Parts: sequence; C-alpha cells; structure tokens
Amino acid sequence: MPLIAGTRLGSYEVVGPLGAGGMGEVYRARDTRLGREVAIKVLPAEVASHPDRLARFEREARTVAGLNHPNIVVLHSVEDVGGTRFLTMELVEGQSLDHQVTPGGLPVARVVELGIALADALSAAHEKGVVHRDLKPANVMLTREGRVKVLDFGLAKLAENSSSADYTQAATMTTPLSGVGQVLGTVPYMAPEQIRGETADARTDIFALGVVLYELASGKRPFAGATSADVTSAILRDMPAHLAPVDLDRIVTRCLEKNPRERYQSALDVMNDLRALRRALDQGTSGAQQKTAPEATASIAVLPFVNRSANADDEYFSDGLADELLNALAKIKGLRVTARSSAFHFKGKDTRVSEVGQALDVATVLEGSVRKAGNRVRISVQLVSVANGSPLWSESYDRTLDDIFAVQDDITQSVVKELRATLLGEEADSEASGRAKADVAKAAKGRAADPEAHRLYLQARHLLERLNRQDTVRAIEYLDQALKIDPEFALAWATLGGAYATESGRGWGPKVEGLARARQSIQRALELEPDLAEAYVELGWLQTTYDWNFRDAAVSLVHALELAPGSTTALRRAGVLVGNLGRAEEAIGLYRRAAEQDPLSASAHSNLGSIFLELGRLEEAEVALRKALELAPQRINSRANLALVLLAQSKNEEAIAEAQREPHEAFRPWSLAIIHHALGHDAEAELALHDLLALGPEAAFQIAEVYGARGEIDTAFEWLERALVERDPGLVEMKISVHLRSLHGDPRWQPLVKKMGLDG
Repeated sequence: MPLIAGTRLGSYEVVGPLGAGGMGEVYRARDTRLGREVAIKVLPAEVASHPDRLARFEREARTVAGLNHPNIVVLHSVEDVGGTRFLTMELVEGQSLDHQVTPGGLPVARVVELGIALADALSAAHEKGVVHRDLKPANVMLTREGRVKVLDFGLAKLAENSSSADYTQAATMTTPLSGVGQVLGTVPYMAPEQIRGETADARTDIFALGVVLYELASGKRPFAGATSADVTSAILRDMPAHLAPVDLDRIVTRCLEKNPRERYQSALDVMNDLRALRRALDQGTSGAQQKTAPEATASIAVLPFVNRSANADDEYFSDGLADELLNALAKIKGLRVTARSSAFHFKGKDTRVSEVGQALDVATVLEGSVRKAGNRVRISVQLVSVANGSPLWSESYDRTLDDIFAVQDDITQSVVKELRATLLGEEADSEASGRAKADVAKAAKGRAADPEAHRLYLQARHLLERLNRQDTVRAIEYLDQALKIDPEFALAWATLGGAYATESGRGWGPKVEGLARARQSIQRALELEPDLAEAYVELGWLQTTYDWNFRDAAVSLVHALELAPGSTTALRRAGVLVGNLGRAEEAIGLYRRAAEQDPLSASAHSNLGSIFLELGRLEEAEVALRKALELAPQRINSRANLALVLLAQSKNEEAIAEAQREPHEAFRPWSLAIIHHALGHDAEAELALHDLLALGPEAAFQIAEVYGARGEIDTAFEWLERALVERDPGLVEMKISVHLRSLHGDPRWQPLVKKMGLDG
C-alpha cells in the first residue's frame, strides 16, 4: 500500500512520493534524527517476505553501501520498521538523463563529458565488485548543479532470483521499451549475455554504457524494434549505424561488441579513451564540432601572478589573488580547474603556455601580474588559448585595495563568460553576464567583508604553505587579527581550524587545547556558512585523524566533495579514510582522481605508493613513490616507504640508502630499524630503535610498528596502548599496517581495533 505524507517509519517522516520502479516505491522523507532529507525506497513484498532473498539482499546492500563516489547516489542503510523493509538513500534534486535525449543528439563534447562521469562511476563500483546490471538514462540523475548521479547501483543484482530460467524469462518479457525489466534490466540496454541468461559482469555494464552514449549522441537507441523480441534480436544480431566523429564512434562501437571479450575490459579504459577525446576536442585536434552546453569541456589553469611591486614581501598578495581566483573558478559549474599545487608548480619559471597546457591537460591558462604601491594596486590579467598561444581576453585594473573584491569578481566573471563563449559556443549576451555574476557570487561565499581582514588572510595562507612551526604560529596570529576585524569571515575561521589542527598534530603546540580550538573554529565557520566546502574538508580530517569518528568523517568528506567535486584535498583525505578502514581499491580510485586533477602534486602519488606497499603491489608502489619524490624530494615518509618497497624487492643496499636519506626525524630511524632487523643487522637495528625511542610518546605508533615487525608482541601492544593514551594520529593506520600483522592472532588485537572504531 502506498505511503502517504506524514507516515512515520522509525526516525523517518514521509514527505511525499518520488516515483516507483522494479525495486519498489520511492519517497522523499525527512530523517528527524539527523535533520536532513533523504530518499527511501520500500522493497517489494516478494523480496521483503522471502527470507533467503532478503538475507542475500541485505548482504549485497552492505557492499553497495560501501560505494563512495561523487557520481554515485549514496545508499545509507537498509531498515526494518514494523515489518516494512526499506532502503535510505541520498536525495538527489534534478532531472533524469532521459530528459537530455534530444532529436539529432547532443553536441559531441557534452556526450563525452557525460560519458566520462558515467564511466568513472562504473569504474569505482566495479573495483568494489558491484555490477549495476540496469544502467540506462532513467537510472541516471543530473543534479541542479549539472552533476551526474547514478541510481540503483547493484540493486538489479540484489533483486536477482537464483533461477537462470527466471533470469532468461525476465530478459525477454514484452514490457514496454521504456519500461523497467521485471528483474534484471531494461531490454534495449541489455547486453547479449544478459539476454541469453549468462553471467553478467563489469563488461555487461560497459555494453549498457555504449547504448547510453549512442542514444545521447544520436537521439535514438542503437537497437530498435516494435516489440521486445525484435529489440533482443537486434541486440544479438545487428550493429548500429556509425556515429560522428570517428573517435567517438570507435569508443562506442567497442563498448557494443557482442562478445564480452572484444569489448573494453574495464570502465577505466573507457574513461581514459573518453578523456583523450576530450583533450582532442579542447585542443581542436578532433574533427568534432564543439556545440555544447556550458558545463561540458571548459578547462583552465590559473598560474601564480607575477609580483611586480617594489616590495618583494608583497608576493603574498600576488599569490593570494591568483589563489582566490582559482578557488572561485573551481566552484563554477562546468569549469574544470587544475588544483593549486600543480598550477603553482610553474611559479618563477619561464614556461610556454603550450607546455603548461600539455602538463596540466587544460585548454586555457589564466596569467597575470600585480603591482602594489601603498593602497593602490594595478592588476593585469589575460586568458590564453593553449592551442595557439593567443590571448582570448585581457584586461588591466587600476584600483584601491578597498576595491579588491570587486576586481576579483570582475576578473572571474569575465573569465567565465569568455570560456563559455569561446570554448562552448554560448552567446555572450546580457543573460550570460547575469549567469556569470550569479555563479561568481555563489562561489564567493565565506570570504571577507573587509579588505584589511582579507589582506591578513592572504598573508596567513601564504605562511601556511611553508608547513613549518614558526610560519604556522605567525599564520595563526594573522588569522586572529583578521577575525578581530571581521568576526564573520567564514573562510578565515575554517583556515584557522586547519592551522590549529596542523599545529597540534605536528607537536608544535598543546594537543588537547589546540584540537579543541580547531574544532571550535571549524564549527564557527559552518555556523556562518553552512555550505562551505573548505570547512567540511577540515572537519572531516579532524574527525578522521584525531576524533577517530570515521562515520561522521565520511559524511563530512562526502559533503565536501558534493560542494567541491574537484577538491583534491577532499579526495585525498577521503582516500586516507577509506584506505585505513580497509577499503583499498576505493582509496586507490580516490587517489588516482586526485592525481589526475592535481598532476604535479606529490601528495596523491605518495598516498598511492603507501597503499600499494600495504597491498604488496611493489612495482606500482615504487613507481608512485619515485614520482612523488621527483615532484617533492623532501616530502616526509616517501623515502622511508620507498626504502621498505626496495627491501621487499631484495634491493637491500638501495633500501638502506633511501632510508638514510629520509628527512623526517621519526620515519628515518623507523625505516632503518625495520630494514636492519629484516636483514639480520642486529647492532644497526638496535641503534636505529634507540634513536626512535629517544623521541618518546610523539613516536608511539611508529615504535609499536617496529616492535611488531620484530615479533615482540607484548611490547608492541604496550606502545599501542601508549599511542591510544597520547591520541597518536598514526593509530588510524593500525588495521592496514603490514608491520602489525604479527599481532592479528593475539586476543588483544580485535578489542583494540574495535576500541578505535576500525572494525566497521
């Protein structure tokens, strides 16, 4: 019986119906416990009342709930209230993708962009062993912000009846072509093996992706017929007419191969080929026409502005202005913006725009200069096409510092309009100007209202980049001054929270007091600006590393990625979270996305190297760690981890040499103690352990790992308990640490894992 508005299911209050499908009726509901709106899907009686199917459903649902990806709708839970079984899911506001299908098809660039998002979602799911089985435009939502969200991941499998006869019958039933198949899919999107009742795997989803791409590109399905029998016959027998351009046709045709062995073997391969096509479109090297919607292919890197002021100390202002513009552009729907660390790699270098574009995979570059004298500032800026090196737009501004916000908004609006007009074919009319102005105003939320507070904030950001004790303390002082001037400066509060967390976590200040200040600052930022992505990034990291509240950390970081999908910091921190919980493949996917968005940053490569080491994927670990060190030779822990990789490869002398070059005072003796013990160098091992022990409680977790590697179980547990008392952030890694595997069989291990909250 349909539920009516006001019906209560435990802590959920039904607001109204959203629709119905083969897996049940869907409603909008309010979660009164967490104060948020969700979607709930009530399971059909044939699933809810069948013990075996229900048990399998709940088992599979736990796997699906582990999917954490910006393009996949989150499955929160499976609930049972008074015998009513239902799922709770993320509520997505928007339109299904089938509303985008138009006669003649969408512009090629738009098809490619949508295809990349879909392939990315499939790749993330397949890495977790989850196959969709019913991918189609009606199961894909476009949010109001233009983001792709795939619905019902894995639910076709969850509803699957074990009988192959039922499977085949469901695939050939004469349901309407636009309707939902009874069990395992919708006929026009089924792969040949589905129709024949054979086992479906990741390549089955790739076939469906090919059908969706063909439909978006041409405005019609590739396999047509008056009945389902006609359609299934066409799927098994026919190849559709070719698409234009040739590069897109090649990708789609390979997705639609009848034999799964001849298709792409992974969604990641599809995504990589679509990205290559996007680069060709961006650079004008493909024969495709680039009529497309504003959110399709515009890509940009904002280079650090040149400081032409007489005072070299004004560099903070020129860097800060470029950084502010980058952050604003990164929040504009439809722009692909290279992360700061990669863009700022070119600071002070005489690099041609074409080389920058190739290194960062962007179509345009924004560059400029700043000359500051007293309260006056002259800003010159130009947007340059990577394809031919010619300026698309340029402007100079002579203003006072009191006008700096207006200048920033003018530049950002002009860049947005120019990108949309030049690259995407949008008319540069008053309506476009209005949209750009509204987008920029939305992106600017959380910034200062006072120019002096803004100046102090820029100085603080500049100092925090140096990541040392003295500059962190000075940055906190500048942020305090800024907030005395402008107490409602939300970005400054979020940045202050991150600075306090850094200071406490690195032992540069009192830990308990510092973490309390970090938490208060971040909370204040969210009170002032509830949708501030930067604050959720800092909150998620605090909850992961210091609170050990992994459930809330996941909520915070997922929300940060919803607000800022291109945030490489959020991607990396989400990767750390899921990696430490044992979800390695999911972490690898997040790190790879961060590395793609931020190709010249060492962080994501170092993260990848660490997790590959834990998994024993030594060649991949070595490549990733060497790349991280190439980009940042002094990065802490990368040489120590590389040394352990070399040890595992029996490159013993190289391992010792790399460990000795590790710059961090704890990780150097940590790695040397482990390596020398493994090689039977007892004296050297004892000396390295002595150096590590001299650091005391600050290195409690690393000391526990060394004792674990030596097989001294009781002493390892003693130091783990010490680390627990000290709130050592290294403890979040205990579940996946290879050095602590000798402890896993001890009865003390599992209670400690549970105490940390790592047993989920």
